[in-house]
Amino acid sequence: MLPYKKTKDATGQHEGDTMIEILPAPEYVAAFRLSGTLRGEDYDVIIPAIETKLAHNEQIGVLADLTQFEHMTAKALQRDLAYGMSKLGEYHRFKRAAVIGDKRWIEMTTKLADKLFPQIEARVFHAGELEEAMRWVAGFRDDLISEGL
Repeated sequence: MLPYKKTKDATGQHEGDTMIEILPAPEYVAAFRLSGTLRGEDYDVIIPAIETKLAHNEQIGVLADLTQFEHMTAKALQRDLAYGMSKLGEYHRFKRAAVIGDKRWIEMTTKLADKLFPQIEARVFHAGELEEAMRWVAGFRDDLISEGL
């Protein structure tokens, strides 16, 4: 687990905290728990973790537990979009995406992504369904699932 990152605004007050936890997962699943405010520099952790999975696997799944996620900065959105655009020719390598969260906008965004990117199966899970989400996101590898996670 990574420590909390704290930044201060112009008044010297903390803007909010971000915690990124890389969750235990099969070798072909990139799994994260995000809480607080996601900032651009947080992608310095997220992107290399995903790239490591891609370097060792033809296809991967991605799981994001957003149960405690609050929002993202404009810089984080920019980094997210830039990374997504850089992977346009590789979307077939992202087999499944599981998102855990109870906020309506998370559900709507995930459902929209599922429609916009039909080659990636995307599904929303609710708080407390981490184990089920992990089983589902890892489930595209039937050869390994039968051996257990």
